[in-house]
Amino acid sequence: MSSRHIKVLFSILGIVTVVGGIFFSLRASGEEDVSFRNNEASFAEVPSPASSTPLSGITATSSPMKIPILVYHIVRPAFPTDSRAVRALAQTPEVFDAQMQYLAEAGYHVIPFRLFEDHLLKNAPLPSNPIVLTFDDGWSDQFTYAFPILEKYHYTATFFIFTNPIGHHGFLTWEDLQKLLAAGMTIGSHTLSHPFLTKITNPAILWNEIDGSKQILEKRLGITVREFAYPFGQYNATTTALLKQAGYVVARGDYVMRGNVQSADNLYALSALNAPTSLELFKRTFPAH
Repeated sequence: MSSRHIKVLFSILGIVTVVGGIFFSLRASGEEDVSFRNNEASFAEVPSPASSTPLSGITATSSPMKIPILVYHIVRPAFPTDSRAVRALAQTPEVFDAQMQYLAEAGYHVIPFRLFEDHLLKNAPLPSNPIVLTFDDGWSDQFTYAFPILEKYHYTATFFIFTNPIGHHGFLTWEDLQKLLAAGMTIGSHTLSHPFLTKITNPAILWNEIDGSKQILEKRLGITVREFAYPFGQYNATTTALLKQAGYVVARGDYVMRGNVQSADNLYALSALNAPTSLELFKRTFPAH
């Protein structure tokens, strides 16, 4: 492995720490109020392994394929008070617009997460050079700045929402989420309170985080939630088993292990890439076709 690849690897490994600190950095800068770490509701009991119902009608192929799943967190103007953690994950609206324009010019085709799922599960055809866009957490700035740009280019994206702060300052409202759905966007689950799932030892709390957020989104939005994104990209065999029992079809996992390579063998551990924060790096990461 070259020194350049080693440097990139360690850079990406640091993302988990960066994402963990982003909530506190945003709060310290006065931009957001992040105080939603408690589970706010109690839901059904944790199902036993015997209650797991296998998905039906799936004829998945295990052939690996290169389909990047991009992860965005912050799209808004930069502030002088922004911390290093924020700057590591933030795009200005101008940069985000330029990235979206570049995808079209460089021969990429933005596809819905559902089409990506159908390809993995049923070999549904895909356009050439497909790419999937996702947004994490549910910051209100995503609606204010990123959403109009997505509409400008007729792109679709999946918004992974952790539900406790919906409607609070700095976060999306239920009305915002309805507008995203009406425009063809997908809403996925990102738990109730964005915890480190692998550190939760109480089975009831873990089940609440995974299934409770799904129930809330489905009830309030009138949709079926099939997609899940692990907070901080971290998961283990227990979390994956509970996702299956809760009825999720796919889950977006780590930010580094397999890069752009996806497979139906990893439906609950799909790899993703944090979106580069400059147009120059974006172009180097996704060369034109």
